[in-house]
Amino acid sequence: MTTAIEPRGPPRVLIRLANPVVRTLLRSPLHALLDPGVLLLHVTGRKTGREYTIPVSFTDIDGQLTVVTADRWRLNLRDSKDVEVTWHGRRRRVRARLHEDPASVAVAYRQIIDRLGWPRAGHRLGISPAHAAMPTMSELKEAARQYDWSVIKITPR
Repeated sequence: MTTAIEPRGPPRVLIRLANPVVRTLLRSPLHALLDPGVLLLHVTGRKTGREYTIPVSFTDIDGQLTVVTADRWRLNLRDSKDVEVTWHGRRRRVRARLHEDPASVAVAYRQIIDRLGWPRAGHRLGISPAHAAMPTMSELKEAARQYDWSVIKITPR
């Protein structure tokens, strides 16, 4: 089954090559050179106990930093976790809540689209519509289900 929304984003190999550079810049005094909507999320693996440092894009929605992803690392955030982020060059403790229900994911996607505007949000979210119109809530919900999208809400501790 296809949806009215298709995921699009940079090739995985480009992400793997760029992430070490992004991590270095976000930890340094040069962090301001990057998009202000990018931070480092420090997550401990549930099974390995290993810390992963993941550059993520976020949007501030009503005081909550909102991250969207379909990547497997997100599963480490089930059951709400205290984690750390590096943001504006400073590492701090936060609470991360993973939302996987397609209906709540669709609501968060719509909030991001409303906040940023459709073209910019489409780029930030890594999606494009099969048609030029803004996606409907039912299209977002179906895409969330089909592509296994999740939302992570980050709040200060």
